[in-house]
Amino acid sequence: MGLCPFHEDHNPSLYVSPAKQIYKCFVCGAGGDVFSFVMNYHKMPFPEALRYLAERAGVKLPTSTFSPHADSSSRDEREELAKANDQALKFFRAMLRDASVGTPARDYLTRRAVSADMAEAFELGFAPDEWDRLAIAARNRGWSTQALEKAGLLSNRRTGEGMIDRFRYRLIFPILDALGRPIAFGARRLREEDEPKYLNSPETLLFRKSSTLYGLHRAKKPIIDSQVAVVVEGYTDVIACHQAGISNVVATLGTALTAEHARELRRYAAKVVLIFDADEAGQKAADRALEIFLTEDLDVAVAVLPEGPGGAKMDPAELLGLPDGREIWNHSVQEAADALTHQFSRFQQDFEAATTLTGRQKLAESYLQNLARLGLGRQSPIRRAMIVQRIANLLKIDEATISTLLAKTPARPAPIRHAGAQESPTTSTPDNSALNNIDLGVDERTIRSFAAAERQLIGCLIRQPSLFHMTLSDGRFLDETITPAELISSSARRLYQRIHELMQQGQELTLTGLLGDLAHDGQTDLAALATEMEREVEQKMEGSGVTLESLMNDLAKTLLVFHQNREYQKRRGDLVSALTGQGQPVDPTLSNNEILEHNRNTASPLRYPGLKRPRPRK
Repeated sequence: MGLCPFHEDHNPSLYVSPAKQIYKCFVCGAGGDVFSFVMNYHKMPFPEALRYLAERAGVKLPTSTFSPHADSSSRDEREELAKANDQALKFFRAMLRDASVGTPARDYLTRRAVSADMAEAFELGFAPDEWDRLAIAARNRGWSTQALEKAGLLSNRRTGEGMIDRFRYRLIFPILDALGRPIAFGARRLREEDEPKYLNSPETLLFRKSSTLYGLHRAKKPIIDSQVAVVVEGYTDVIACHQAGISNVVATLGTALTAEHARELRRYAAKVVLIFDADEAGQKAADRALEIFLTEDLDVAVAVLPEGPGGAKMDPAELLGLPDGREIWNHSVQEAADALTHQFSRFQQDFEAATTLTGRQKLAESYLQNLARLGLGRQSPIRRAMIVQRIANLLKIDEATISTLLAKTPARPAPIRHAGAQESPTTSTPDNSALNNIDLGVDERTIRSFAAAERQLIGCLIRQPSLFHMTLSDGRFLDETITPAELISSSARRLYQRIHELMQQGQELTLTGLLGDLAHDGQTDLAALATEMEREVEQKMEGSGVTLESLMNDLAKTLLVFHQNREYQKRRGDLVSALTGQGQPVDPTLSNNEILEHNRNTASPLRYPGLKRPRPRK
């Protein structure tokens, strides 16, 4: 007998019969077997519940049980990664508890007012200030270093043999799935000179940033009970909220709320409240929530935190540290406007500022067309009708007129921007300057495909900034191999230049921060482009099973091959000019290898049969 988890139970009313293998609550009526319990408690479909219980019981299910096309090697790799993450979690937690080793991390938690209970509840850890502490522990304990490498926790030394740790002298935030199993790690620096400020595990078969929510394993039950999920922006914000007794709080991992996040939260809640700062970056990120509101069966609201003393911005941790912080928080969440109303209030400022009838007409049309592009037409008829009714009330225009205009605008992915903002470059067409700068015998279709690869590469960096320092398959580093000057699209080059500078300086890169910086500098075209690129990668990743890291590697390889071909065409052109100028015949079968070999051995542009080689340099 125990407290029933399916209703507000204070007197034990749930009975479990081991003999009959059933449970029954005689107050709310919940009952069934172990499968129905897991399905109802964890909000899982039956196949997922079966796999979860089989894993707990150590039962190996046949590959084809529910996935006839499943790859057994993929399943084995998932198990290997899960084991490696679990081993690493135990190691990091032991380091934090160690009386001498863990002192710097414990001191930091004390300064941030994180209690020991919260550190235990969220299973925080510490990576010591050594190059290979985890690697040595893995070798001594017989752990698979290959699995730890796949999980992004170890990497090969650049010189010599052996492996080194990815995280060093950092506070470790384990990233757990909804069932409390470690799938990745976040690591915060403890020295200001260390860069970047945060490092995360790479994406794997277990971990995808676009669908993972930090703290969900702790917040799931409170979210189910309240039917409201509150989303903040950082690890410590989540912990601060839970420490203050506000437990229905989770965080995205450096990204805006995605459709995958929304589908995950929809299993537990009917409403999501996004907490943002009152600055321009927060407002830009909040606009992204409108697309979720329009395309998912989920109510999305936006709460803007008030400013602190002297007009200073406050994050949730700072707000909840105030004497009346809890009351201010509750008021902000309860009064949060849904995403449609929030965005409309910003549009209304432009609308009321327009002094002519024509100006207001254009603004209204632009606003409605944007809603249509964002997917309003994909809503169910009833929900769409309710939203149209609300828009009609807001604009003071009849519903029939609004429905007619919406019907004329096809739904397509588009950046969310203020009404009347300039159009950004489309996904499929690079700007004309890119085409004008390419005159090496490359057809326009090829140029467009490589412009798309550039866009996706930048989108990958926005989604996972740590990829900026990744090692490519040929052993070179991304940031050194692909520089802004090598991009063929001028708009992509400008955006990548901005990102490149930020990352080289060791500054933290987030979509919200980047949008805020660009908007502050008046570069609204690049802000819209960044949003487009991030969404484009999200759509490409959705359901593909490909990790961001492997996608980035493929994109980098594509761009490198493109530039190598361009270089070959240039060198071949130089050779043709040199030979023609000397009256020598040109061999049409001249290969790239011949040109490259000549360049390695001579100071002149080329070596070719019949062309005198220069004297070796002394």
